[in-house]
Amino acid sequence: MGRETPGAMLRALMIPFFFQRMEQAFAASDDPLPALHKAVHEATATLTSLGSLTELRGIVPLAEHVAGVEQSTAEHYGRLFENFDAKSYFEEPANLLRARLERNGIPLESIQGKRVLDDGCGGGRYSAAWKKLGAGEVVGCDLSSKNIETATKHANGVAGLRFMEADCLNLPFKDGEFEIVFSNGVLHHTTDCARGIRELVRVLRQGGMGWLYLIEAPGGLFWRTIDVLRSIIKGDSSENAQFVLLSLGLRKNRVFYMLDHVFVPINLRLTAEEISGMLRAAGATDIRRLERGADFDRVEQIYRREPFAREKYGVGEHRFVFTKK
Repeated sequence: MGRETPGAMLRALMIPFFFQRMEQAFAASDDPLPALHKAVHEATATLTSLGSLTELRGIVPLAEHVAGVEQSTAEHYGRLFENFDAKSYFEEPANLLRARLERNGIPLESIQGKRVLDDGCGGGRYSAAWKKLGAGEVVGCDLSSKNIETATKHANGVAGLRFMEADCLNLPFKDGEFEIVFSNGVLHHTTDCARGIRELVRVLRQGGMGWLYLIEAPGGLFWRTIDVLRSIIKGDSSENAQFVLLSLGLRKNRVFYMLDHVFVPINLRLTAEEISGMLRAAGATDIRRLERGADFDRVEQIYRREPFAREKYGVGEHRFVFTKK
């Protein structure tokens, strides 16, 4: 079936299949590896027998191997973010952000009235979350014009919340313009993560707070499963996969969660030491990796010492806070 629609639709079905198998294995109290091995063998046999897979192809990790990576990334997330309902847009991210702040000893009082940059804001959900939790002016910027359109529509004229199209590797802001800078799962999808970090630190005011989330290495079985899916669907259309998953009746935020890292061209994973080094080189100080997260977060499962948490999740999400003196 090759790259034509029937084969692509069948491969798209492997996404919920693997997520379901992974989540079932992770919910059990025993070693999840045998169940995931079985899922890989079942999927490979099914796809090969139907002519939809000849081999598990290698991942494309580097920007120089991807044509038009910025545009591809912008289009991928532009499609995903436009479908959130009001609850997924306003309530869910505010609750997640609140939990991550409070559980790591960052009082909500410290953000009251502050000027915040949401660097790579996507559809603006976390921009709205900062505003909901008491920030003053929040500026969300994103490379995707579609994301800016979506964010502006959802914000619907909320005072102190605005959005603009901009490149997070070349921010159009003055040095020290923001009291809080927030980059939440963005720079690991860019062609130059270190440059993005330098820009983030540059626009942070002295004594302000920076927040940086990047994908972790080692990432455990969770990220190995994502890699298997990336290999299966390599070359397929994320738009087609989104159609297939929505046709199954899956919730829109669930579809976003499944497709987020599977189709994006660059999905860089870094160690804590590598990230700390880039932050220091950019001029950040008082760098701290957050040890806790929301109930949903992988790092929280590790903190709570859930069975086989390290095997499942590696070290958990790399969320860092920092300042600049």
